[in-house]
Amino acid sequence: MKNMSDELLIDTYFKAIELNLHPYFINLLKAEIHFRSLVHKIDGSQPLKQTAL
Repeated sequence: MKNMSDELLIDTYFKAIELNLHPYFINLLKAEIHFRSLVHKIDGSQPLKQTAL
C-alpha cells in the first residue's frame, strides 16, 4: 500500500465498501488511512471492525 497515492487509497476504501468486500480488506485500507492521518477524508464512514482471520 505504500505505493498507492492518498487519493487512490481513499477511492479504493470507498469502492471496497460499495462492493461489500471482506471486512478484513476494508480494515487494512482503513488502518493505512489512519497511518497516513487521512481520517478526516472518510469521516462518517464505517468504523474499524474486529475480524477473525
